[in-house]
Amino acid sequence: MKKTAAVLILIMSLMSLPHLFAEDDKDLLYADPLKYQNLLIQNKRFSFFNYIPENNIGYMEIAVPNTDKNIYLENYSQIVRESMIQFSLGTSYPEFFTLKTQPQIVLTPQKEKNYRKAALQVTTLNMTVWIFNKYIMEEGWADISMESIWHNLQSGFVWDVDTFRTNQFGHPYHGALHYSIARANGLSFLESTLYSALGSLTWEILFESIQPSANDVIMNTLGGLTLGEVLYRTADLIIDESSGGLQRALRETLAFFVNPAYGFRFFSGDSFKPGYPAQKRFYSLKFPFGARSSTTGSPLFLIAANLEYKDYLRTNLPKIEPYEWFSLQIRLGFQDYGLSDQEIFSTGILTGRKVNNGLAGLFGVFDYLNSQIYNKMSAIGIGPGLVTLSDFDADYYFSSSGVLTVILGGSSPSIDSSNGHFGQKTNDPYYFGPGMMGRVKFEFGKRGLGSIHTGYSQYWVHSIYTSANEYLGILSLNINYDISSRSEISLGYDYYLRHASLQNERFTGTTPSVRALYIFKF
Repeated sequence: MKKTAAVLILIMSLMSLPHLFAEDDKDLLYADPLKYQNLLIQNKRFSFFNYIPENNIGYMEIAVPNTDKNIYLENYSQIVRESMIQFSLGTSYPEFFTLKTQPQIVLTPQKEKNYRKAALQVTTLNMTVWIFNKYIMEEGWADISMESIWHNLQSGFVWDVDTFRTNQFGHPYHGALHYSIARANGLSFLESTLYSALGSLTWEILFESIQPSANDVIMNTLGGLTLGEVLYRTADLIIDESSGGLQRALRETLAFFVNPAYGFRFFSGDSFKPGYPAQKRFYSLKFPFGARSSTTGSPLFLIAANLEYKDYLRTNLPKIEPYEWFSLQIRLGFQDYGLSDQEIFSTGILTGRKVNNGLAGLFGVFDYLNSQIYNKMSAIGIGPGLVTLSDFDADYYFSSSGVLTVILGGSSPSIDSSNGHFGQKTNDPYYFGPGMMGRVKFEFGKRGLGSIHTGYSQYWVHSIYTSANEYLGILSLNINYDISSRSEISLGYDYYLRHASLQNERFTGTTPSVRALYIFKF
């Protein structure tokens, strides 16, 4: 009865604060270049009309060639040069010409920044999580008071020894939700990351009766930086405000499960309002399911989701925005007793530029691995990287990616299994500390036939408490065969190499694994 009453109180409190969630401003529209293009050629004389973006309004300009029959763009800014049609006659053979055009116009709903509402919604999220833990889970640390808040303000920060799942996934995920709330209110990438940090600080001080944890604040903030934009953009792929009825309900519900921060759309009424059609995005989405087997245990049933987001292809501008490219892989393994394996691999560009047929810059990484095959490993960090995309002709293609990042990570101990973080004996021992992670991937394929994927990931985590070093290498090979445009089958082989050192002790272990999957493609 007490739990039911707590849930009712939570729902009523959310619905009694409509001003907290209501939209204050209408969306703005801006046009990616170009909107209007008209090229005229008459008797070797030509001109073009060009729509040039300026302050979300734009203006029309007519450009004509010089005496050598070419149009020179040095007087224009770089963004305008990239957005204009470029026409040039051949010097040796005037009957030949080159013409560079741009992608179609993209109308994008753009919300004005609302710092106040973002802060209130972050606080509401923290209150919701606290109510759940206080009245549903009946956690002792949720027994807060003014005395506990005052004590937290005076006592300073410590490093906690919570479980691997709580510290390496729970807190980064919490920070990603803080980030998503800020982004949904129009804030920038860096501003939203700051809200992750502030949301974590208020949680540690106000909503827990135990002493604030420094590593929780760090992991929350890094989670917002590396995972928040992934959740925000993934949920945004699902929302289509021009849809209605059952389709709209299913879209809004699925977006909530992908990113619970989208639950505020329900209380604000945005889930029911008619709006703009979904924007055209560049991405590939696959849902594999099948079986995986290894030498460490019985086979398990595997379901997964693989998303590659390639929205940087929408324009020809050289600079790209954070996470206009990212790769997200989620794998869940099940056995008779329930969920046994959880794997998340996320890599996305933070800042960079387009380079030939790809992009280069600074990347963010969030990996969480908890498997019966190789035990535990996590990595969250940033570092340089490169992505390439190449089409040899209409049929064959090649893609590759590589990153080398400095990380904060966690790893299960391979040698001393009784001691872990800060040397305390727990039921879930693991090391926590700095390290590095490198990953390379290659794919070669023929459209309509299939592809070959191979890759290698190397993790290293150094314990901040002991001299322990944990290493994990993962070598993968996949062969995919296209059954149709919407499905394929895949056979995969993974080789896991564990290595560890602790003072004078050494450990090395290897585990092979095979997979057979059926894949739906979207």
